[in-house]
Amino acid sequence: MITLETVDFSTHSEQILSLRYRVFSLEQGVDPAIDIDGLDNDAIQILARVDEIPVGTGRMLSDGHIGRIAVLADFRKSGIGKEIMLRLINTARDRELERVFLGAQVSAVPFYQKIGFSPCGENYMEANILHTPMALYLTSSHND
Repeated sequence: MITLETVDFSTHSEQILSLRYRVFSLEQGVDPAIDIDGLDNDAIQILARVDEIPVGTGRMLSDGHIGRIAVLADFRKSGIGKEIMLRLINTARDRELERVFLGAQVSAVPFYQKIGFSPCGENYMEANILHTPMALYLTSSHND
C-alpha cells in the first residue's frame, strides 16, 4: 500500500537524503554536495512509502519551486511520482500560490506535461544534466 505524508525534514532527513542519494548520486552521477543546498528545513517535504518502506520524496519551497523529486527505480511508473507532484500542487493551491515551477530533466518533460506543466524558458545545464524550466499556473488570472 502506497502512503504519502507531509513530513518535517529535521525528523525525516535520513530517509529523505538516502532516497535522493540513491536516485541522484548513485543512478545519475550527481555530486552529493549539489543536493545539500540548505533549503530543506524550510521546504514542504513529501515522503512516499510502500508498506512503510520509503520509496519516494519531493519538496516545494515557499515560492512554489518544486524540486528534488526522487522515486526509487523499482517503484517508477507506479504513480508514486505523480502522487507526490499532485500533493505538492494541492499544497500550493491551499497556500494560494499563483504558480508552481521546476527544472525538469529533459527526459522527464513528458511526465510533467501530463500533469499540466508547460515549458517556460530555455534549456540549461545543471549537475551535467540538461533541464527544461517548466511552470504550472494555478490561478485563472494568468490565463490571458
